[in-house]
Amino acid sequence: MNYRKEHIIYTLMWIALYLSPLMGIYMRMSGNPHIVFSWDEIINAWEFNTVWIVLFAIHNFLLVPLLIIKRRTGLYAALAVALLVATMFTLSAIRPSHRKMHHAPQRYECCRYNCKCSEMKASKRQPPQKREGGPLIMFRPGEMVAFFGGLLLMGMNLGVKLYFRSQEATKAIAQIEKHALERQLQYLKYQVNPHFLMNTLNNIHALVDIDPERAKASVVELSKLMRYVLYEGNNRLTPLSREVQFLRNYVQLMSMRYTGNVSISLDVPEVLPDSMLPPLLLVIFVENAFKHGISYRTKSFVEISLQPHGDRLLFSCRNSRPEIKHDENMKGGVGLSNVRRRLDLLFPGNYTLDIKEQEDTYTVHLDIPLTN
Repeated sequence: MNYRKEHIIYTLMWIALYLSPLMGIYMRMSGNPHIVFSWDEIINAWEFNTVWIVLFAIHNFLLVPLLIIKRRTGLYAALAVALLVATMFTLSAIRPSHRKMHHAPQRYECCRYNCKCSEMKASKRQPPQKREGGPLIMFRPGEMVAFFGGLLLMGMNLGVKLYFRSQEATKAIAQIEKHALERQLQYLKYQVNPHFLMNTLNNIHALVDIDPERAKASVVELSKLMRYVLYEGNNRLTPLSREVQFLRNYVQLMSMRYTGNVSISLDVPEVLPDSMLPPLLLVIFVENAFKHGISYRTKSFVEISLQPHGDRLLFSCRNSRPEIKHDENMKGGVGLSNVRRRLDLLFPGNYTLDIKEQEDTYTVHLDIPLTN
């Protein structure tokens, strides 16, 4: 795409350059009725433009790749100077004034006392003319203008080429970074699956000895959860309704393990918007609430709330803290450190995660954007 844009710029530039002599003579004719249209003037201007376009083509297709791709700076500079000098001589050779001077009539001088014209006297009194194409050609103003004009043209060509090349490099770097972030997110999600499975199996293992029938039912609930993890976990986004159903199934599975001393609530609106969010993003907080907030000896609670507000999702999870102790997973183990990193990658600067640890409660408030 950048290659096409670059050559569109060049094409428009040269079309404008070739049309400029026609526009110039038209403007002069409109301002002065005595000026007549001259194809000789137009053709001569086009000859000059052809020299410039040849210089441009050589520089664009031969010298610039030599500098940018092969990094041959010294060779590029030498060939660029040689190209400029060749352009100067070519423009000097096709200049109309130079051709006219070759065929200019002899100057004659009329003597004071007789009108006999003497070509010999005229030639003696006039300073010697510089030969066309001689070594002093490079010091005439016209040739110096050609030199710096060619230098400006090559600099413009090089600047445009480097600009579009930097654009391509920036796009390539952004693409590489995007793939790297996707791989990192995928790796983080792969960490979630075994972590989630390990905690769930521990809960089922505890039920096997207490109530085998409930353990069997929990295996069925686990199969529902694993189906979601298998088919939705690898997606970039999943419907909000499916994520909520997954949380319901998980809470149902956890409720089978505990007695009446544990209060568990899940507050979710009956009607949910057709919004999307990354899968398996909220279950980590719920896992931690059950793992660290439940005690068989004292009354415990887990309160989960999920409320969509416009294009935002407000999630909160509050649980009891039976004992004040250092929780590795709560402070930054596999679970929370994983979800923090995922939030940074998914919503950079566009989310709020507020964790409050009090003496007897632990509260998580999460505010993330939803995708329609």
